Amino acid sequence: MIVPGSANALLLASLAGYQVPYSLRFRASNSANLRKTFSSASTNFDVQTISLWFKRGRLTLTDSPIANCLITQFGSGGNYPTFELGFEPSSDQLVFMNRSASTSYNHRLVTTAQYRDPSAWYHLVIAYDSSLATSTDRIKMWINGVQITSFSTATYPAQNLDSQLANNTYSQPADIGSFANGSRYFDGYMAEVNFIDGQALTPSSFGQTDATTGVWVPKKYAGSYGTNGFYLKFADASAATAAAIGKDSSGNGNNWTPSGISVTSGTTFDQSLDTPTLGYPVWSPIDKATVTVSEGNTAAVPAADVHAIRATMALPATGKWYWEVAVSALGYGTGLGIADNASNLTANASSPETRTYQFGSWFNSFNGGVVQYGTNQNVLGATNWTAASQPAANDIIMIAVDMDNGSMWVGKNGTWFNSSGTANPATNTDPRWTGLSGTTWFPYMSGYGSVTPVTCRINFGQRAFAYTPPSGFKALNTENITSTAVSTSGSFTGNAAADGPFIWANGNPATLTINGNSVTFGTDADKTAGGFKLRTSSASYNTSGTNNWTSTAGNRFVQNKKPNNAQVNP
Repeated sequence: MIVPGSANALLLASLAGYQVPYSLRFRASNSANLRKTFSSASTNFDVQTISLWFKRGRLTLTDSPIANCLITQFGSGGNYPTFELGFEPSSDQLVFMNRSASTSYNHRLVTTAQYRDPSAWYHLVIAYDSSLATSTDRIKMWINGVQITSFSTATYPAQNLDSQLANNTYSQPADIGSFANGSRYFDGYMAEVNFIDGQALTPSSFGQTDATTGVWVPKKYAGSYGTNGFYLKFADASAATAAAIGKDSSGNGNNWTPSGISVTSGTTFDQSLDTPTLGYPVWSPIDKATVTVSEGNTAAVPAADVHAIRATMALPATGKWYWEVAVSALGYGTGLGIADNASNLTANASSPETRTYQFGSWFNSFNGGVVQYGTNQNVLGATNWTAASQPAANDIIMIAVDMDNGSMWVGKNGTWFNSSGTANPATNTDPRWTGLSGTTWFPYMSGYGSVTPVTCRINFGQRAFAYTPPSGFKALNTENITSTAVSTSGSFTGNAAADGPFIWANGNPATLTINGNSVTFGTDADKTAGGFKLRTSSASYNTSGTNNWTSTAGNRFVQNKKPNNAQVNP
């Protein structure tokens, strides 16, 4: 087993500049949060700054009045007033508010922008200074160094209104990752969580724009924290305690008690190497059919019949890549492997290009195989594989893809499946598939049938691999990928639905035209770190059949200069 935090180049690359080595995964399904009750008076209740990086997991919840809570605090007796920072239900707009009663807001800001890119890290800074004379100056918010100036709702605090966060006059604790009464759990990742008590700062204290790439990158905060200030870097995974994973590194000793956080090795290990300076793929909640994603988008369960999902990051055209998938059971026709960016996520049999290790009762006659879906179905190794190729609960499926030789292997629990007993990815021996050139491939999972749903927990190296990768094979992350130009034209098959297709472009478009029509981002489509997602059923942009697009290039998904945090600036 490769130890998390080891010097293995597969997991931890040597990068220039300020590095964020760890994040913390918050699994909403495990009711994960951090909690603290403040006992000391703040340096200044009227002036404070929040700075944190977050990566979204599950999206568009229906909790009310906010969902996917980042930081909250209840008032006296577990009632109001409250401090609340999270996302607007069903829209993924950012919400920041104080309430004096269940229906009375001291202030409430709801962004017009929607933050729903699961591949990107966002840097959020909020400066609160209610002492200022002009009401609109009392709260300022930034994402990735750019000030947010457009709000669908904007109610500012009265002058000298105390903030409820880190307020010791209440008996109730503050929560990170949930609503303060233990609900509305955030699903995703956080890193570099700073709270500054007594100062209203700007993003330049915590980040900067790289002069070469134009990408907003972290820098270490070097100032003071004030009495109730804290800095959470999630570096100590020796125990799931306030003194370890919840440790405050500001020097104040304002540690946070974890709940629902695990530092036990395996699929539940919540300290992550996926950070603002080293990004890893996950299952994509915006590039899927009816597939339930959870656990920071590392777990996926397909619905009955044919439903599939791709990862958030494409495989490069060259290189050798390795990842693992832990399966919960022997399912019915579950497929793990790769698919191209045009593959149909709801009808495998008509997919242009799909290569999967198919297992489950659908293939009991030959115990599994590697399947190509397209105009026909070709099964490799059917007569030579044994029942040992069928996984049981908690087995680890290994996948190795060699793009240089156009080869793919699958294996289980440290042994590669083979037809001759000599399968070896390191020497390109006995691959399960050959001929992978000429298209853009993604890690992929599909489900077929309606028997036992299988949870597939993917690991690209953001936590320790269970088995040593073959020699020469690397983890798929933003350090190991070579920078390539952003695609500026192409075509896609539309679905005439508001939940339209995702198009990979090696980066995001600065401007976009579809079928000759100019796209309004946030309405017709969203920018993402790696491309764009259709958000309209309008035939102008998403007609059934072929749609053609052109763009001007924005940021590349991977930058020539490191560190690289894949992101889309607003």
